[in-house]
This record gives sequence, C-alpha cells and structure tokens, in this order.
Amino acid sequence: MGDEKRTHKQHLAKLREVFGRRQEIARQSGKKHDVSIAKICADAGVDKVYLHGYRLKEDSPERAEYIAFREEVLAFQKNLGAGVEKSEDKRQLEELQKRYTALLSDCEPLQRELAYYKAQSSNGSGELDQNRERMTQLLAKVAELENALANTPKQGNVAGAITARIQKHAVSPDNFRTVGGRYKIGSKAQENEAWGNAYKKLEELLSRKLKMRLYLLVGLPCSGKSTWVEEGTVATDRHPVIFDATNLTSVERYRFVHSLSRFTDLPKVCVYFDTDMEIIRERNRTLRTAGKQMTDDDLTLLHAKLEKPDPYEETWIDELIMVRYRG
Repeated sequence: MGDEKRTHKQHLAKLREVFGRRQEIARQSGKKHDVSIAKICADAGVDKVYLHGYRLKEDSPERAEYIAFREEVLAFQKNLGAGVEKSEDKRQLEELQKRYTALLSDCEPLQRELAYYKAQSSNGSGELDQNRERMTQLLAKVAELENALANTPKQGNVAGAITARIQKHAVSPDNFRTVGGRYKIGSKAQENEAWGNAYKKLEELLSRKLKMRLYLLVGLPCSGKSTWVEEGTVATDRHPVIFDATNLTSVERYRFVHSLSRFTDLPKVCVYFDTDMEIIRERNRTLRTAGKQMTDDDLTLLHAKLEKPDPYEETWIDELIMVRYRG
C-alpha cells in the first residue's frame, strides 16, 4: 500500500494534510471513524504499518515522527468522543442559541407586562408607551439574532433546537379594540383606528430581516380562527406571521394583499374556516362575553357576505388551508 517512491518526509506531510481535512469532517459528523488511522492512511496513500513503528529502525527519527503522529490522531479521537472537539459552525450555533435563549427570557416577561397594561385603563398610557418602546427594542434584538440563526449552517441537534424556537406572531384588529379594560366595537373612526394600528403592527413584523410566511385567515366570528392561531400547525421553514380578521370578500382580501406588495419574498397562505352556522351561533351565545356577542341577524348578514377563497381566481394565494367544523 502507498507510494514507496515518496520520502518519509513527504509521507508525513501528506498524512498531516489529510488529517487536517478529516478533522473538520469528524467535527461536523461527531463520528470518530471519520478520522480513523485507517482512513487517514488510505487517503494519504501511506501504509499504516509505519504508524505502528514497523519497518523502521528503533532509533530512526522518522519512526518517532510516525508514532507521534499516531498519538496525535488518537488524542483527537478521544477529545471528539468527549465533546471537546467541535466544528466552528457548531460553536457558533451553540453561542447563538445561548444568546437567543437569554434574549427570549428577557422578552417574554415584557410581552406579558405589555399585554397586562393593554387590558387596563388608559390612565397608565405613559407607562404603556414606555413599555412598548422597551419591548420594541428587545424584539429588534431578537429579530437580529433570529436572522443570524437562519443564515448560520445548521448542524444536527443544535439546528433542531433552534428551529423549535421559531415563534408565531399574530396580529388582529381585536387587539386594539380594548378601551378602559373592556372590549368595544366603537364608532367608524375608532374602527378605522383599530385596523390602522393592526396594519401598522403587521408592517413592523414584516419589515424584519427574516424569511417569513403570511397566513391570512378567512372566516366568520366564532368560526375557530383564534383557536387556530393558538393551536394550528404552521410550517417551520419560515417565521409565521398571522393576520386574524374576518376578510370575508375577495375584494377585501385583494386590497389587503396588494397593500403589502412591497414585501416581495413573502409566501401567502389563505386559511379558510368552513364552519356550520349552528356551531357559530352556539359559540356566539355561550363562549363570547356580553361585549363581543353579535345578534343572529348580524351573523346571518356576515354569512351572506362571505366568499369562499378560490386560488384559481385569487392568484395571490400560494397555499390554501381549509379548516372545517361540522355539527
């Protein structure tokens, strides 16, 4: 085995070259056999008997170098098995994951705090603005880190842990209809303000430097949209952003999607809720608070207005999901 025309100096230089290459392969895979003496010698074209001290005189300096090289390989294998040897990609991923977890631990309590203030009276508006500013700054840091994670080579279990941390963000005009701690559908001006605030929040989310997918929900009140936001399954290859509103007609949906046309790399999923009217009426009577309940006549009018999404007509739809509830 091997090229016997080469000198021992050339053999050793080739062995070290191959060892360096196989070290990185083994760090990536975490497997010792990727940096075995047999594979190193085979790639280098050197007979492995030299690494065991055979065929050379006891006092030969070349013999000592081969044996020292063998010990170096065995030491690397031991460190790899103990988790000491890691690829640069893995080290970067683990460091990013630590930073990401630390940011989330700071961000999540702040989000809960802001939700609390939204539900309270408007007397604390100054404090609310202060907390909103703090949360915006922190979310910006999280978005920056998420972007770094998304563009870092993914390796093994570390990548899986990172993918699991992708969070859904949902926006709804309902989030901006709480006045004095109570849900309220107000005047046309107040409704326009609620929708304007929801749209502004949506644009903030879509302006992040991340790969995202937009989910546009379509369905009557009490059709199951809010439950789907909490429990529905979404793809994890992109960060999901959900717009939770009735979006009843194709014209309304077209205008909404067209207003977001500047966000070019944004696949759009239409989620349609096909729910029996009897279920909707029952939920409206039994599950909704008094301030959010609608009359049966109002629900009937909305049902008459509802247009089932058609991906062949509404060409903005990249994917259509139907959620069906039957009595």
